[in-house]
Amino acid sequence: MSKENLVCLCKKISEETIVNAIKNGDTTVDEVNKTTKATSGLCRGIRCKKKVKALINEYK
Repeated sequence: MSKENLVCLCKKISEETIVNAIKNGDTTVDEVNKTTKATSGLCRGIRCKKKVKALINEYK
């Protein structure tokens, strides 16, 4: 998987995985975290939380 497709670098979570979680009903960063573990890596979301929020706004 290329880094361009990764949203959460710490946990290696792809944009596709996050978008699928949103399409399946996740509407907050916390819900996406529970489903995918994105934002729960070593950086605690410093690198990816803004991108996750943007994806939620785009796909919900």
